Amino acid sequence: MRKYFCYIMLLWFIASCDKEKTTNLPTGTGVYVVNEGLFNFGNAEVSFYNPTSNDVTHNLFDAANGYSLGDVGQSMFIKDTTGFIVVNNSAKVEVVKVPSLKRISTISIPGSSPRNFLPVNDSIAYVSELYAKKIWVVNYLKGTVVNSIATQGWIEDMVQIGDAVFAGQKVNTLLTGTFAAVYKINVNSHSVAQQATFEGRDVNGVVKDKLNRIWVAVDEDTASGKYAGFYCLDNNLSVVKSFFYTSYGHHPSRLCINGEGDRLFFVERNIYSMYISETEVPVVSLVSGLDKNIYAMGVNPVSDDIYISDALDFVQQSKIYRYDKFGNPIHSFTAGVISGNFAFYE
Repeated sequence: MRKYFCYIMLLWFIASCDKEKTTNLPTGTGVYVVNEGLFNFGNAEVSFYNPTSNDVTHNLFDAANGYSLGDVGQSMFIKDTTGFIVVNNSAKVEVVKVPSLKRISTISIPGSSPRNFLPVNDSIAYVSELYAKKIWVVNYLKGTVVNSIATQGWIEDMVQIGDAVFAGQKVNTLLTGTFAAVYKINVNSHSVAQQATFEGRDVNGVVKDKLNRIWVAVDEDTASGKYAGFYCLDNNLSVVKSFFYTSYGHHPSRLCINGEGDRLFFVERNIYSMYISETEVPVVSLVSGLDKNIYAMGVNPVSDDIYISDALDFVQQSKIYRYDKFGNPIHSFTAGVISGNFAFYE
């Protein structure tokens, strides 16, 4: 009897441990935090944050699918109830159900180093690229690469206005002949229609506003005597207005825009914001970046809440800070290693 009782207790203990390890998959709205993980360690992951309860779920992709996300989780795009998670060094895009993050399919892109994903219609998407000097054209329903668009550098941000995609090209010093530009791409022919360059300044961010204009954050170019600042372009890539800092040492980046499309946010040591009607670089910060290693930023399109990640030493788990649109702190929590992207499911 005693032996039987011990056996029952052992089974109960094992079952209890398994129960404790069970992760409840999300069933409602919230914020996905894509954590890069360490390069070549294969420890990318996705955290999920519920802004109502402040609950955080870690290692969500693994919990939902039973295997790890891969090497360097780069970004996530949500279309309706489907998510597309770009995994840079694993050269793939994981297609998942939202909110659970259950896998639907995997889009492998051999020879790629993908960055961001942008659906351009009901079956075709563009995937930006770090090294291959191209934008990948994929059929995300079939999970195949169907075409590519030649570029001259590192393509990062992409936004769509009607039948055109505007893609920001950064300088990649590991590639020959690269330069900074914004391309206007015809989504019907998958070809570059126009391009704009910025007097040697590098591109640090591209967004579109409510007037269907393109905003570009540009870095300084000290060799050419050019200060960092901002360009506002119409959808033919003509300059509507531009304004710059008046000294060197400024590097505006992580450009974001709110859901209404009328207020910009960017990182320049601190967090700054400005309305699209403004014509000067803001000098008063919205959120202090003191004692933070700000690595990424996202703005909730519904609430305008601001999320920033502090990557600390790029080895520890990142600290995530949430602020309201006025810069008042709301909450903070810990995510994964090198939190580099936010995706909002509303």
